[in-house]
Amino acid sequence: MIKKKTLTFIIYTKFLVVFLCVFTLKSIAQNNQTLLFNHLTQEDGLSDPTVRALHTDQDNFLWIGTENGLNRFDGTSCIIYKESARNRSSFPGSYITKIIEDRKGDLIIGSQSNLVKYNKAQDNFSLYSFPKTADFKSNYYSFPFYIDAEENLWVYLAGNVYKYIEKQKKLNYVTTYSNGYIFAPIPYYKKLNWFVSRGVKGIYINKADDVKEQNVKEFFMNGQSLVSHIEDVYIANDSLFWLAGEKGLIKLNPKSKKYETFNTYLKTKNIVCTALAKYPGKPWLFVGTRNNGLMVFDLETEKFINQYVHQPNNPFSLSANYVRRIYIDKKQNLFVAIDGYGLDYTNLNKVIFPRYLGKEEAKNSSFDNDISFILKDKYGKIWCGTKTSGLLVYNQNLNKSVRHEFSKMGISKLIELNNSDLLIELATGAFFIYNQSQDKFFPLKTIFSKNYDGKVQINQITKIGNDFYAATEYGVAKVEIRNHNQLVFNMIDEINQLLSWPNIQRLIQISATKILVQTFYTSMYLYSLNNGKFKFEKEIGRSPYATNGNVTIGDKIFLATTSGLIKFNIATNRLDNLSIFDGNCTSILADGNKNLWVGTNNGLYFYDNKKQSKIRYTISDGLQSMVFNTNSIALIDTNQIAIGGINGINIFNPSKTNIYKSVAQPKITEILINDQPYTAIGNPITVNNLILKHNQNTLTFAFSSMDYINPKQRKIVYRMVGYDNKEITVLGSNRIRFPSMPSGNFKLELLDVQSNLKTTLSITIGSPFWKKWWFISAMVISLILLSALILFLYLRWIKHQQLLQLRQMINFQKADRKRIADDLHDDLGLKLSSLKHYLLAGDINKMIDSGELRRLSSEYIDEAVNVLRTTLINLSPKTLDENGLIIALQDLTENISRLEIVIIHFDHSGFTTILKSTQQYALYRICQELINNTIKHSEAKNIYISIINRDEKLILLYEDDGKGFDYELIKRGYGLSNIEAHIKAIKADIEIDTEIGKGVAVTVTINLRHNTKSKIDD
Repeated sequence: MIKKKTLTFIIYTKFLVVFLCVFTLKSIAQNNQTLLFNHLTQEDGLSDPTVRALHTDQDNFLWIGTENGLNRFDGTSCIIYKESARNRSSFPGSYITKIIEDRKGDLIIGSQSNLVKYNKAQDNFSLYSFPKTADFKSNYYSFPFYIDAEENLWVYLAGNVYKYIEKQKKLNYVTTYSNGYIFAPIPYYKKLNWFVSRGVKGIYINKADDVKEQNVKEFFMNGQSLVSHIEDVYIANDSLFWLAGEKGLIKLNPKSKKYETFNTYLKTKNIVCTALAKYPGKPWLFVGTRNNGLMVFDLETEKFINQYVHQPNNPFSLSANYVRRIYIDKKQNLFVAIDGYGLDYTNLNKVIFPRYLGKEEAKNSSFDNDISFILKDKYGKIWCGTKTSGLLVYNQNLNKSVRHEFSKMGISKLIELNNSDLLIELATGAFFIYNQSQDKFFPLKTIFSKNYDGKVQINQITKIGNDFYAATEYGVAKVEIRNHNQLVFNMIDEINQLLSWPNIQRLIQISATKILVQTFYTSMYLYSLNNGKFKFEKEIGRSPYATNGNVTIGDKIFLATTSGLIKFNIATNRLDNLSIFDGNCTSILADGNKNLWVGTNNGLYFYDNKKQSKIRYTISDGLQSMVFNTNSIALIDTNQIAIGGINGINIFNPSKTNIYKSVAQPKITEILINDQPYTAIGNPITVNNLILKHNQNTLTFAFSSMDYINPKQRKIVYRMVGYDNKEITVLGSNRIRFPSMPSGNFKLELLDVQSNLKTTLSITIGSPFWKKWWFISAMVISLILLSALILFLYLRWIKHQQLLQLRQMINFQKADRKRIADDLHDDLGLKLSSLKHYLLAGDINKMIDSGELRRLSSEYIDEAVNVLRTTLINLSPKTLDENGLIIALQDLTENISRLEIVIIHFDHSGFTTILKSTQQYALYRICQELINNTIKHSEAKNIYISIINRDEKLILLYEDDGKGFDYELIKRGYGLSNIEAHIKAIKADIEIDTEIGKGVAVTVTINLRHNTKSKIDD
């Protein structure tokens, strides 16, 4: 029995200790700042997990020197600058010791192997040139630590401290009293009078002009009262140093030589300190330790006040507990180098909501930190229920645990009664009452006015007026406590019997006489309440959600539901259909400014009731988790709200919860031209103007959001001015590509939405030479000259053609005259000559008397007239002029057929078009020439002539069955030349198909598209 009580006492004591440590006084809570660390490791691109040097440059890039390479980090990606065989002559060594920056933004980098300068504009390195002594030939240790008013570099080189006058390329010896790690007491670009050097043990204080080394002061070295290796030094002023060493944190007055050590925190003793950094804006020091994580030391109280350690179950804790370096930049980003694990980093202003009772603390004490209820009673005590670890009670100041009850049990409800007693429901359904005057818990027997099978689910117990009512699965009940041992639920029939689904989820008081009754995930009803009697008024509307809390502000009731934050208008008794914001709302509270704080399953929301705007807070702001529980929110003080969830509690001042908005300006980190890195410009970060050729027109830009807090969610708006001018929003660092851009002047703009800072890059893409003004002018002039030349040649050709046509016409006329002369001579002349000789040779009188003269004269004259008539018809057939082509061709073919020399077959059934007179004349002459050639040369028996029109074309087909000829070898006489001349005159096409022994086939085609209208049949 004694052992059991002892075990219970031990467990009880553990719970009290845990909660006493977690819930502290508000003044302590303000110091207990929560830091949520991100982690940069080799998996993220870091070259080595042991960091030796840290520096943020003018562009806010973090340069990280490790034991195996130099890195540049922008919050998203890590670029490694590492020595290789190709760049060894000018590259920094692998083991980086120190990084500083000059006015131009160039970096001076010390290493175990050399001293180099990083030229920012060219994005390359150059080696410092020193006298070729034995010490500086190769692989010498360097540690740059100061740039003075004359821009001289103070540096530790190969065992000595020097002042390097760069203009003269000269090294001035200063001292040998240093072990290679030096601390300057003042900012850069001032006159340096003294500095602190680290020794193998202890430190040296060196005067800058003490070349003879007569005034070197030594502290904590062998033979002194305290011997300690010193890792880091913070110089507050010339009479106060803080040293991090193996003996702890040492406070030293170098003038009086007095010192004091601090190496104890809570139960931890013999703390070994490794790194120091002044906390900006507060009298605190960050102190790195060898095995105790990161600690905070108050310079005023001279006590350690906080500690950050590795927690296996907390991904936002330190990676490990051995801190190598601490660095804080101008934006209060905190960088902590963890030995063997890389770099942890956060922002000192990032966390708004300090955490209490995290999973690591709960695990160490075997305690459940899933908070189910928070209530502040009339006497100021804070009651905290958990899901499985009972109920804990704290005093008003939260600095003392009053009691712990119901260990290993879950707490479902806490209700303060009219007499200040508390009603407690356990997760099992059992009820207890806490009597304030007796300070005791008493069990209550649950009694219902009606009999129900099994356990009755009680969804809510709330106070309406002076009475308490319960929303149960069987309806509304009035709640009474009898004889301090009975909890009676009197079911109210005037409500329950009218509802088709009496499972009541929540009761919401509108006024002293108006009540909202919500059934479970179905509907909401309005009831009036007078003298304890309920009366149905109307159905408000469907409510397919559960209501987990409500707050009344003015004439509005805000409902925290599983479907979001919904508003009910008291004046109109109307429920908004749309939620103010979506989300499963679990708890709700109004602060002193009548603004709302709403816990959800997706973070904590702040709703400004006047501005009707909202802000969502997440784990990155310090929340215990993204999930908050129902009924676990309470105003524990005028300036303090406590809210619980599945991973402990957040306590915060509602008036001091503005989200920290870090200032960042996006930077272009890489430029690709035609999908290849463009190195001709040097460092893309420093480029303001980009001039490209016309064929360098596919542009890709990689840019960084330059945010170390939440880089992946930082909104960047970019647009290409002069190209499409379209604004596009992206999140975080990104890569944008503009393919096949035209020639012209453009401007790339990158705008950080949060800080409104912009980065611009002017881009000029040149025109190809054929688009340049001089080329266009030359081409215009050339075209004008060429056009003039072509016109000249064309006119000359026209004149030549006219001359040829004139000559051809003359030749045709000459040939026609010759033919006419031949016809007249051979036919008409012969007839007349014969008649003359006949008359002269005969007896005229006898011939007259006999009538022979009359007969012969008449016969010869008729034949002469026929010859003359035929000749005239050949020159200009009258039938063609009067009756057209078809009739003329019919006369021609009939006349020739009568001669019985050849039979001509003429078909014109497919001809329906009226031709121009020139075309008719030409076709007639072509047929005439073809017939003449056939009669003279082919010995044909038949000639076939067809004339048709088809598809806006007229086609003349001519065939004979003669002996044919070789078209290529035939001598082109008058006939063929005459045919070709007529073909050209009417712009027709001719095809002659003939072979020896196969006759002749001729096709003449005329395009009728521009001809006159079709012939109309009679």
